[in-house]
Amino acid sequence: MNSSSGSAKILILDGDLPPALTIARSLRRKGLHIEIGSHEKHPIAGYSNTVRTSHRYPNPLEKETAFIAWITQRLADGIYDLVIPVTERTVNPLLRHRHELNDTRLALAPSEALKIVLNKARTVELAQQLGIPTPASRHLHDPTQLDTAATEGLSFPIVIKPVSSIGSKDTQNVPLTVSYALNSDQLRAVTTHTLRYGSALLQEYFTGDGVGIELIADRGCIVYAFQHIRMHELPLTGGGSCLRKSTSITPALLNASAQLIAALHWHGVAMVEFKRNAATGEFCLMEINGRFWGSLPLAVAAGADFPAMLYELLVEGAVHPWAPPRDGVLCRNLSRDVSWHETVLRRDIPTGPVTLPSTRQVLKDLALMFSPRHYFDVQQWHDPKPGLVDIGRLIKSYAMRIAGQLHDRWQRRRQRAAWRNGQIVHCINQAQHVLFVCYGNINRSAVAHRYAERILSHRGLMITSAGFHNQEGRLADPVMVDVAAEQGIDMHGWSSNCLNPTIIQKADMIFVMELVHYQRLIETFPKAQGKTFLLGMGAPDSSGEIPDPYGKARSQYQACLRQVMAGVDQLANLFEKGV
Repeated sequence: MNSSSGSAKILILDGDLPPALTIARSLRRKGLHIEIGSHEKHPIAGYSNTVRTSHRYPNPLEKETAFIAWITQRLADGIYDLVIPVTERTVNPLLRHRHELNDTRLALAPSEALKIVLNKARTVELAQQLGIPTPASRHLHDPTQLDTAATEGLSFPIVIKPVSSIGSKDTQNVPLTVSYALNSDQLRAVTTHTLRYGSALLQEYFTGDGVGIELIADRGCIVYAFQHIRMHELPLTGGGSCLRKSTSITPALLNASAQLIAALHWHGVAMVEFKRNAATGEFCLMEINGRFWGSLPLAVAAGADFPAMLYELLVEGAVHPWAPPRDGVLCRNLSRDVSWHETVLRRDIPTGPVTLPSTRQVLKDLALMFSPRHYFDVQQWHDPKPGLVDIGRLIKSYAMRIAGQLHDRWQRRRQRAAWRNGQIVHCINQAQHVLFVCYGNINRSAVAHRYAERILSHRGLMITSAGFHNQEGRLADPVMVDVAAEQGIDMHGWSSNCLNPTIIQKADMIFVMELVHYQRLIETFPKAQGKTFLLGMGAPDSSGEIPDPYGKARSQYQACLRQVMAGVDQLANLFEKGV
């Protein structure tokens, strides 16, 4: 169904993401004048032949006030019939300032309903009131609640969800992601981190396929619905789909969605996300996306043209009749799916509940690209430039990775040589101040600091440590406190420091934990290059890098501590030789 709408103008935000491109293509087929906006310099939708103009606005996560001022000016110009935010990066600030903007041209659901769906805890509460199944959940506001929450019926693995996908700290907005805990140590570490940016929802893991009911509603009544199932997710533990398929609607899921939409009195588009166990038929609500979703290209390819429907609803007053969507249509985000295949082929199992597919299944999914029902999110013959740009960016990213890996290998060789060829001994002969550096200064550099003070105290050295993290005064990681105590290292009373030019300048020798620390430090402080070394390279049979144990199993904290102690021990030996 295509209809011409004359000179109507649409502004689509978040133009750097594929759903914005899909919306532009859809609405252009209705004869509309399409403009896009993004905080990125070269957004993917800006290359589309369906887009007349591309605008750049301030990053809403970093400069919310400036972003709202930009939107205010565009609305004041009076040239747009509709302004469509696509992600929560733009939805959240527009909702917070909606009373100031006071403009019906913003494609936002009713404010009170939107506040509920943007808050995962309130969404769960609403579902429970309606009798819709949800995973066992605990809402936390403070780390002191952890001990109680962890004992109230939740079993591992536990899913840690930020209540809002956009957290805030020190006036800055921060995108947050879902994490997983396989044990109590991980639970405490990850939840404590999440709570720095807002409250958190702990949920018991529900095994099942990711299924979405995509819909458009008119004042609480669903007028069109579509269902898809996730086939590939990135990350593997659960996230946005990079390969998905349209399926016939499951009545129980549609009924649950209808109850939620009616209770919210929803007006506009939404995607209600479930996990469903195909063997038992059981399902649980995961969340509600109160804006356009990542798998939108699949819906449009299958005939569920939600962008066109939204225009009809918000501008023309009602959604016109549309044919039912097609089942069995597939859609793939090429660049993300390449990353998915790389992860699977590397057998790179992340922390969390995940089962890697068999090689046979991977090849079977690849063969689906030859199906006439297979589509791509970005690549389209009638609008080729975005697809070519996407492929070009993919090739460039892999070329840069390969070049970076070769450079890293060269730098590791140089670092290892520094421990073997006398360079470090030369520095030791003149050293009075030793600095240990890691990211947060609450685990690796902190314990190196305390251990070095213990075994090098007779040398009269000044021992300090710091991290790249921008918050000072943080306590040592409680897991590391316990693990270090087992080795007689007292971490109580620890207070973290932030790196600054003065600390760098005063240090005669600097020891970092990872190559990325070395590279970041040298980039910021080039004069530190000749006195900065990888601590892990000093230990025999070491890979050279000491990975961050934060949020991981206790055994990884213990392995980290052993590596740190071995590096400091070797340093102490060289100090003795350098006398």
